[in-house]
Amino acid sequence: MKTVFFFLLITVLSFSVQAEKQPVPLADALQACSEIESDYGRLVCYDNLSKAQNQNAQSDQQHPSEQANELSQSNTQTSQLPVLIADLDEAGFRYSLGRMDLLGEEFDAMLVGLGHRVNVADFSLFEQPEIYLNVFGQIRAQFDVEELSTRNNRGGALINTDFTVGGELVQHRPDWSWRLSYRHRSTHLGDEFLIENQDYLSKRTNLSYEILKFLAFKSLGQWDVYAGGGFITRMEPGGLHPLQWQAGWQYRGDESADFMPLLGMDFSAWPEADRAINLTLRAGLRINKWFNRPVDVFLEYQEGHAPYGQFYTEDFNYFGLSLYNHW
Repeated sequence: MKTVFFFLLITVLSFSVQAEKQPVPLADALQACSEIESDYGRLVCYDNLSKAQNQNAQSDQQHPSEQANELSQSNTQTSQLPVLIADLDEAGFRYSLGRMDLLGEEFDAMLVGLGHRVNVADFSLFEQPEIYLNVFGQIRAQFDVEELSTRNNRGGALINTDFTVGGELVQHRPDWSWRLSYRHRSTHLGDEFLIENQDYLSKRTNLSYEILKFLAFKSLGQWDVYAGGGFITRMEPGGLHPLQWQAGWQYRGDESADFMPLLGMDFSAWPEADRAINLTLRAGLRINKWFNRPVDVFLEYQEGHAPYGQFYTEDFNYFGLSLYNHW
């Protein structure tokens, strides 16, 4: 009996070591089990062999999934420009609480955004670097949350909602990258804002336009710079200035760190507004631990003319704490 137990132990340990170092052919393993004289020993050997096969099968099933996930993340980074930290038009999740000054009043405000960008095709022309075709969409909403307890809607009064949808071409050159986008934007005042500001029933304007925009991007180590401009091809109301401009810079810390410092400043201009320059400044951290995806936490400051809805000619500023995730 001791001999059988010792042989059984040696057989199990042998299969375990071999499974870790290199796989044993199934036929050879079955042959080894069949040569065990003890019925109990053969059953244990077959059982261990079955468990080893199941573990290998599960490993084989998980590996392609993890590989596909890594490939998807790599493809996302390749097919898009790096996230423009301080660009209000970047598609992603956004939640911000702060203080807003708009229409001569200062009040507590909440900014919410939800958007996504997806790669749909890749192609190359004249043996040049690959060009990526992406589509994107975004919804941005602004809420007055100054007096929640006095409102029927405890979420606050909706001021305005901006809708954006479009497509873009992206190419990474040896020393720089570019993005050519065409997008539709429409804006809609909130019902509660209209109830509390009834003069806008007659002044209401659903700003809507399509814009063709080119942006050049260059990475300088951990620093990035970018600049570009856009031309409005269709507008409502008519007669708006057709040109828009944008430029900015940003800093990103060590990608492998659990907490990565981020800093970005964006300048945009639309001559249609009295104050032609808009400034957005964001400074904070990217949290690479605790969550399934990186989460950005910023102190955020905006100043200039309102980038929301029909208020594009109104003086505006905002300061708040923001959460972002470019999923």
